[in-house]
Amino acid sequence: MNPEISRKIVHLVALLIPILYYFLPRNTSLLILTLFTAAFLIIDFVRLQVGTFKKLFLLLFGQLLRRKELHTLTGGSYLLIASLVSMLVFSKSVFIPAMLFLVVGDTVAALFGLRYGRIRIFRKTIAGTSACLISCLIIAYIVSKLPNARLPLGIGIVGAVIATIVEALPVEVNDNVIIPISTGIIMQILKSIYV
Repeated sequence: MNPEISRKIVHLVALLIPILYYFLPRNTSLLILTLFTAAFLIIDFVRLQVGTFKKLFLLLFGQLLRRKELHTLTGGSYLLIASLVSMLVFSKSVFIPAMLFLVVGDTVAALFGLRYGRIRIFRKTIAGTSACLISCLIIAYIVSKLPNARLPLGIGIVGAVIATIVEALPVEVNDNVIIPISTGIIMQILKSIYV
């Protein structure tokens, strides 16, 4: 299996973050996410510093790492940090779609881009970017209907477009950070103005 496909399948595990937050109170969700993020970061830092642990980690998870992650934090660490910051800063109705745009949109973009991508803009494919937008628009629609996390559809659509643009741009900031933070900021501002 292509390593990028394996990475994105593992990436989907992060769906648990917005799903659990939907059903659990904010304080409980924050506690769970804080503990999990701390544990993950400790493992990641130990992996970078302790040779024996690094060898074991590479043996178990090496095929999931990108080359640059051999000497830096993994994408999972960045995802958890961004999730924690987003949960602290944004309302539930903004956090949930922002995280879903990242987890689902980024995954769908990669899978479709690998499979159907022929034409590239920057480093991304038109097929991947189109798939990202469609999946994010579907998420915006679903979240607009959720009883406990309702976000006006118009604000969700803006967030979906922002997530797609950010995912496609050739920026050096990790997608796992920039997608939920940028979409969260925009949607939170729009929500405070219009709702």
